[in-house]
Amino acid sequence: MKNTAALSLLLLLACANASAIEIEGTPKYKKQVEACLGLLERKASAEYEFIRSHIGIIAQNKRSGMRAWEVPPRYQMSDTTAFYSVTWCAGTIAHDAYHSYLYKKHAAINGENNGNGEKPAYELWGGKSAEKEAIEFQLKVMKKIGASAHEINYLTSLDGTHGDANSDGKLDGEDYKQRNW
Repeated sequence: MKNTAALSLLLLLACANASAIEIEGTPKYKKQVEACLGLLERKASAEYEFIRSHIGIIAQNKRSGMRAWEVPPRYQMSDTTAFYSVTWCAGTIAHDAYHSYLYKKHAAINGENNGNGEKPAYELWGGKSAEKEAIEFQLKVMKKIGASAHEINYLTSLDGTHGDANSDGKLDGEDYKQRNW
């Protein structure tokens, strides 16, 4: 009986760890991201579960962006984004988890998961319409976690084109190279 209980506990812990988001970065960065994930888990638990199912790694990087095609999906997040505030950091994690969700959704319909070996078109998971959807999800999460009025107002002012860093009228991978966030 004792061994069965111990085995059950070990299996439970293994399952919990298997679904945890891995954090790559400096100790200071890891501590910040852990605080953000903890806030999400406490104040927006359903959304936190959604995030865990669409992001496997959060990695410190010089700019922020979602690498949804990687296994597991990787959110690369800059120090500028991570350290702006705990609520902003948490909100961007939610935002990019939504992009990962859209990538998976469109990959199943018309991309790599339907046997043609191609990634879904960027517009479907990272374009203006996708940005608007990700912003709506981010807003929902940020309201739940107690984001500042300034952060909420900024998000409501966005129209989905803020990612067009090179101002060419389209959202694509070239914009990622010019990001300063």
